[in-house]
Amino acid sequence: MKLTINNHDWGTIPVHSIAAIQFYCAENNHQFHLNEEEQKVDVKSSLHGKKVWLSVNTPNANVNKEINEKVIGVLTHYGIDVSTKSDTDRIRDGDLFVDLVSSKSKGDNRSISVGYNERLNSINVKKNLSIYKHELQFKGYYLIPEHHAIPHLRCSLKCKDDEFLLKEAPDILTHCVLKTLLGNQKPSLLDLNVLHLIQATSNQTGESDTNTVEKKPTKDIQMDEKTYEEIKIRKANRKVREAQEKKPYAEIYFDYNVIPNRKSERYSIKADFFIKNTGNVDLTNPKICFRMDPPDKIEIGGQILPPEMSEIFSLQGQNGAQGWKYMGKDWLEKAYSTGEYWIETIQESFIPPGETIKVEGLQFTVESLEEQEASTILGFVLFEAEELQLSSNNKIKITF
Repeated sequence: MKLTINNHDWGTIPVHSIAAIQFYCAENNHQFHLNEEEQKVDVKSSLHGKKVWLSVNTPNANVNKEINEKVIGVLTHYGIDVSTKSDTDRIRDGDLFVDLVSSKSKGDNRSISVGYNERLNSINVKKNLSIYKHELQFKGYYLIPEHHAIPHLRCSLKCKDDEFLLKEAPDILTHCVLKTLLGNQKPSLLDLNVLHLIQATSNQTGESDTNTVEKKPTKDIQMDEKTYEEIKIRKANRKVREAQEKKPYAEIYFDYNVIPNRKSERYSIKADFFIKNTGNVDLTNPKICFRMDPPDKIEIGGQILPPEMSEIFSLQGQNGAQGWKYMGKDWLEKAYSTGEYWIETIQESFIPPGETIKVEGLQFTVESLEEQEASTILGFVLFEAEELQLSSNNKIKITF
């Protein structure tokens, strides 16, 4: 039988090896196709045929063009269909929209933060970017408020030199795309197309096996197809069992009251925000985002402390400081510009299965808008260690 891997010719294989190749493909989520008429086996990575949109936006148009070309060249090598995008129109089809935005840093320090929209449920690229830790500081994650119908990942880079962008940005984008498309799946040599590096040696081995090829073993092929289907079923059942064994999840919701103030034409909202662990593993260190729309018409208050005051004014329990604090020194500036208030627990925290924690005493003040306009408050929670991102079951919405 002829063998092709990721559209590369790998010579021939004996028929009795088909079952092993089928098993390998089933276990590693690879694509397998048997063409009896042409006596050919075609194996491809799960990345083949994926549709990715790419957008690069730096202050330098020439840099944008060169980064685009490099990323497209690499991703196309993996069998990924890449299209560039320069406008902000809604994307309705595809597997991922990835973009790079760059701004000049004030000093020599370089940093990166990673954004994602609601359709990108689980993401953890920090480990993949750790190889740049000595020259690029990782600033964390943030939510992107937008309207695209597919998962969206954004790399926000701050650096002052174009040389670094040209050298490292293509690899950074490639790492993020591969990690997002593969998810929790461990990449194999076939996924990363490393096999072509040893193709010459493999072809030499294949030539020695040419004389052992059997002609049209119809019965064996039919049996192999049946075995392959059984393998896929067993793998699917195993995934179900694994999901039952270890499943991080949570129910998230607001409990709130709206209090109108007719004299000032403002609304006060008193709320508690609940996180209940409905999975079967501990959830650790929740990071919460309250997204306001419109951001300039809604204010937040309550018992959340600025980072620099968290140790001084927080409640003191048996294990030290307790409560919630805003994330980052520039949390207020970011909130004014994006409408997103990020908070986290003052100390390390975990939520056992079946248990609930809450942010108590939240106070939102909503200014009156024009008729037919609305004010909305959304809640999101990110568990980085568990690679789990969730939105609240309900939202607070006031229509004027």
